[in-house]
Amino acid sequence: MSRPTRYPRYPRKDTKKDIEPLALDGSVSITSLHPCKDDPARVTLFVDRRRLGRILLNTKADLKLEVGTAWTRDLAASLADELARGNAYRAGIRILTKRAKSGKELRRKLKEYGYEPEAIAWTIEKLTELQVLDDENYARMVVRNQLIRNPAGRRLLEGKLREKGIEEGIISMVLDEALEERDVVADARKLAQSAARSISDRHEPEVRIRRITGRLARRGFDFDVIQTVVDELGLK
Repeated sequence: MSRPTRYPRYPRKDTKKDIEPLALDGSVSITSLHPCKDDPARVTLFVDRRRLGRILLNTKADLKLEVGTAWTRDLAASLADELARGNAYRAGIRILTKRAKSGKELRRKLKEYGYEPEAIAWTIEKLTELQVLDDENYARMVVRNQLIRNPAGRRLLEGKLREKGIEEGIISMVLDEALEERDVVADARKLAQSAARSISDRHEPEVRIRRITGRLARRGFDFDVIQTVVDELGLK
C-alpha cells in the first residue's frame, strides 16, 4: 500500500492510492458540511468532494463557511490545526479500539500514518487525560499476560516493557507489584520440569542441563535461581 501525498499545512485522510494536494488558489470550493451523528458539535468538511475532517460548528460560524466557499491558502491555514488534531485524535481512538498500546507505540503508529508531530503530541496528551491511554495499566496487562502464558523472570518482563516504551519508573513499580507475592523459584522449577520432560533421556546430562539452563535464561530468570532448580533436578 503506497502512502498518500502529505498536504501542506492541513491533514489528510488515509487512502489506498496517492492523491494530489488540493489547490489553494480558490479554484475549488467546499462541497459539503455534513453533520456528525456521533458528535452534534461538529460537521465533516468536504472540499472538492474530498473529506478533510471534522470542524466545530463554532468554527463554521466564525469563518462563515458554507457550501460554495472558495478553498484558499488562508482558509486552509486557519483550519489546519483543528483538522490535523481532530484527524490524529480519531485515528488514535481507532488504533486503541483494535488493540491496547503504550503512549510511545501509539505515537510511533500515528507518525507512520503521516500525522503531524504537533497533532500527535496533542492527541497523546488528550487521550492520556481521558485515561484512554494509560501506560501504567497497559504495563500491568502486558506483565499479566506474560505470566499467564508462561513463567517468566524479571529480566524478560523488563525487556518486554522497555520494547513497548514504558518508562523505567513505571516498569519498576509494576514489576515490584506483580512479583511481590510470586515464588520465583517455583516458577522457574515449573518451567525447568517442563523443559526436562521435553528433552530425551538419551542425551548426556550436560546436554540436558545446558538446554534447560538456556530455556530458563531466555525466560529472564537470574543465574542463582536457575542454579537452584537445575540442582534440584539431579541431572549430574
